[in-house]
Amino acid sequence: MWTVEQRNRMGIEHQVLQREGFDQFSVYQDRSADTYWGLGIATTNSGHLYKLYIPIPSGYPNQRPPLYVIEPYPLRMFDGSLLTAQGVSHQMHTLTPHSNGWVQICH
Repeated sequence: MWTVEQRNRMGIEHQVLQREGFDQFSVYQDRSADTYWGLGIATTNSGHLYKLYIPIPSGYPNQRPPLYVIEPYPLRMFDGSLLTAQGVSHQMHTLTPHSNGWVQICH
């Protein structure tokens, strides 16, 4: 169950993203499931697109939300191997992958 303060915070987070020029990202709510998540597209300098998904835990803001790269799926390294095969990697800035194979990145 979300508190009034948490619900207000979600609205503020969305407003800040829009105001600060990150309008490719939004905070969404599923009222029927009473859940929140962030979603957006990041574009690299070379033009590659990555869809990012942030399920917001009920303990937010005191609990860090995970950040997953959900597209391209599966996410591959330059040599074609799966990035999830790296598991938790300091060098690649990855954390434990999602159970369905999304790469979790450090943020």
